[in-house]
Amino acid sequence: MLNVGLKNKKPVKIAVKASCPDLASQAQELADCLGLPMESPECTLLHRSGGRTQDRLLLRLSSEGLELVKPDDPKLRGAVRVDFTAGQAAFRRKQQKKELLVRAVGGKGGASLNIIDATGGLGRDSFLLAAAGHQVRIFEQQPVVAALLADGLERAAAHPETAEIRARIRLTAGDAVQVLGNIRENGEGQGIDVVYLDPMFPERRKSALVKKELQLLQLLAQADAAPERLLNAALKVAGQRVVVKRPLKAPCLTDLSPSHVLTGKTIRFDVYLGGVLSRNRKASG
Repeated sequence: MLNVGLKNKKPVKIAVKASCPDLASQAQELADCLGLPMESPECTLLHRSGGRTQDRLLLRLSSEGLELVKPDDPKLRGAVRVDFTAGQAAFRRKQQKKELLVRAVGGKGGASLNIIDATGGLGRDSFLLAAAGHQVRIFEQQPVVAALLADGLERAAAHPETAEIRARIRLTAGDAVQVLGNIRENGEGQGIDVVYLDPMFPERRKSALVKKELQLLQLLAQADAAPERLLNAALKVAGQRVVVKRPLKAPCLTDLSPSHVLTGKTIRFDVYLGGVLSRNRKASG
């Protein structure tokens, strides 16, 4: 199994499993693509008998889609799956004009913006922005999270209520800081209106479901780029603004003050308008 995890934390091992024999070949293709092993029969038998295995995650392919589970932890029962067609994602999509994030990215008169989501995660905010009519390019550096997101997007493309929204989204598995730097060096950033950042902060939600998701994602998380690098890279590319999602009472991502802030009940959006870097340099000089 592949070792993944946060710095200074015991790594978890991850393997791929098919929930039924009909999906075995597809699961093997996924494992090969991600460089992950299939779950061994020994691990399955040990878990069923109540034995304790090393900390491990399973990327399980089922009839309902790709899902992430932690079978040896009774506190994290259930699966994390990306689904844009039902539940909270469908509710947000249908009332997206009321969402604070849609206001934060701007777009006067309902204009369609070209947006980069540099910290894609499970893609819920990106899908909301696409539902609002924007073109969204998502970057997600963790390969397993990117695979979960790709699976959710594939199912959204096949659903009549979400297919059109899905068509406005592109997903790239990779480090956004590096890509943003390349975009700037190659002069390709002129068409980018907004860069959106949502760094992972486990304290920002309270529901049990989201706690479960965040705990599993934290187990997978790679070392994020320094906040200064991430924000600076975004500011050098975004033509109109950079929007950063933060817990309500958390400090700003860096010492750079936002141009303005939109505040909700538990979160806020720090908005950095174009030119804020040069204005800050002049003020400090």
